[in-house]
Amino acid sequence: MLATVGKQRHLSRLINPETGRGFCIAFDHALQLGPTAGLLHPEETLQCMTEAGVDAVILPLGSAMRFGATLARKQGPALILRLDQTTMWREGTPLAYPDGHTRLVASVEDAVALGAEAVITYLFVAPNDPDLETRSFEDCAEVNRAARQFGIVHIIETMGARRGLAEDVFDPEFVAFHARIGIEMGADIIKTDWPGSAQGLRPITESSPVPVLIAGGSSRGSDLGVLELVAEVMAGGAAGILFGRAIFQAKNPLAVMTACRRIIHDGLSAAQAAAAVGI
Repeated sequence: MLATVGKQRHLSRLINPETGRGFCIAFDHALQLGPTAGLLHPEETLQCMTEAGVDAVILPLGSAMRFGATLARKQGPALILRLDQTTMWREGTPLAYPDGHTRLVASVEDAVALGAEAVITYLFVAPNDPDLETRSFEDCAEVNRAARQFGIVHIIETMGARRGLAEDVFDPEFVAFHARIGIEMGADIIKTDWPGSAQGLRPITESSPVPVLIAGGSSRGSDLGVLELVAEVMAGGAAGILFGRAIFQAKNPLAVMTACRRIIHDGLSAAQAAAAVGI
C-alpha cells in the first residue's frame, strides 16, 4: 500500500491528476551521443525549462547529481533518472554496431537518493540478435521490481530496434505491439515512438491503461513545425510528450517550451500557441 501511495504521489508530479496531461523533456542525450548541440551548457537549457513550466525532465546520473539540487531550489521540473545507456542511436556513424547494445548504468536506489520522481529504461524490441532483446527485457524487469519496492514511477520507453527485424519501426501496428508489451512489463507510463499520425496513435492511447507519452520526432524544419507535431500528438489522445532535440535545439527553445505547455495543458492550437509566444 505504501508503495502504491508513493507511486501516486510521484506520478502526480509528472502527469496532472486532474487533466491527465504532462509536459516532459528528454535531456539525456549526452549519455548516448556525447557532446550534442543544446547540451554543451545544460544549466542554461534547464533554466529555460524552469521558466517555461516544464513538468519533468530526463537526466542521466551525472547531470542529475550536478543540477538536481539547483532544479529543486528553483522549483524546476521533476527529475526522471535515466538508468540505461544505449548505442542504438549511433546508427549511421563510424561508432555504430550492427545492433544497438544497451546496459544499466544507474539504479532505482540512485534515483531515490536523488529525490527523483521516476526512472526510465528502454525496451528495445526485435533486434537482429534475440539475446539483445532478452537483455533488454531482463533489465526492465529488474528495474520494475525495484520501482515497485520503492514506490517510484517506472517509465518504459518501448521502441523498435533500429536496423532490426521491423521494416518500419514507426508502423502503427508495430508501435502498438511493443507499447502493449511495455504495459504488461509493469510500466506506470509508456514512452514510445510517434506512429506518424493522430489516427495511427489513437488506438494505442485508447487501449492503454497507463499514460502514453510520445518521443520526439522531426522538427519539420521549424519551431512552428514542432508545435504542429505536438498538437497532432495531443489530438491522438497522448497524455503528453517526452521530446528532446526537437525542443532544446529549437531556434528559440524557451518560446517553444512555453508554447508546448500551452498546447498540452491549456488546449491551444499550434497557431494559437505560436502567436502567444511570438513564433
